[in-house]
Amino acid sequence: MFMQPDKTLITIRDNEKLIAEFISDMIISPGRLAHKWAGVTNQTPNLKIGYPAQHLASLITGMKGNATGARGNDIIDGSEVKACSKVDQLDKCRICGCGVLRSNSECPYCHSQNITRNNDSKWLIAIRNEDELRMALEETPRFILIVTDYPGFDDNNFSDIRIRAFEIWPKSKRCVRFRELLENYYNFIYTKHIESNKNQTPAPKNLWPDKFPFYMCNPIKVFECMIENFLSPEPQITISHYIEPDLSRENLLSELTPASLLYKNELDMLKSKGFNVSDDTYINENMRSFLQLRDTDKKIKIIGNKKHKY
Repeated sequence: MFMQPDKTLITIRDNEKLIAEFISDMIISPGRLAHKWAGVTNQTPNLKIGYPAQHLASLITGMKGNATGARGNDIIDGSEVKACSKVDQLDKCRICGCGVLRSNSECPYCHSQNITRNNDSKWLIAIRNEDELRMALEETPRFILIVTDYPGFDDNNFSDIRIRAFEIWPKSKRCVRFRELLENYYNFIYTKHIESNKNQTPAPKNLWPDKFPFYMCNPIKVFECMIENFLSPEPQITISHYIEPDLSRENLLSELTPASLLYKNELDMLKSKGFNVSDDTYINENMRSFLQLRDTDKKIKIIGNKKHKY
């Protein structure tokens, strides 16, 4: 089966306990110190998530890395780890245009509370030649996608942080849309860009958490935890979802798509297939199988007068 982790490579045990300890030692403690000094220096407290995410992925999967940094397999079974963080992004004052730290309730320069709060981090997947495309689709058993965000972002709650991890298995028929995303990126964006401008390297493929293309890849959530009162003396870590490392992912449910992300013609098509859907329902994997990717050779699709980024 394509979605069965190699049990012989699982050597890290007592995973949930170790994960909680790691989050406390390597995410919470450094983050609190960064915020302390940001109050003095007015520099960003944002700590890059890349390498901590690789440690976390090893604890989640129970598999060690190859100690190769960014130049080899992230996980010993060949899995690729991608991470992004929406935490502690640099915001911007709408009045004077100056940068505003996430912890500031007003602009430190003009004191306006009219602030644009950024929430736009994404996973970056670099495909720069046919060999890298082949490696991603044929030699990488799974992509482990880790995202750190604020579940209460819309309510300006920046005290509670959420960490989630998802798996996508490129060789599984369940993940055929993921293969299409990477193939379309390389064939219709990367190569076309190189043909027109050989001196400029195109941006990597962007995969945005919780957006339409992400759900179309049928990602399986294997980990979720909440860190409440992140900057307080006693933050609370709660692991609410964890899939054991040796469990086959073959029959696990993938994430549900909020129907609000679908266009009207997509909702109408699902209704024509006999599905009872509306803007406030969720779309499961079976229903998604009737949907198509949206012009993946374009970064922005225009419908009417509205631009849809994805």
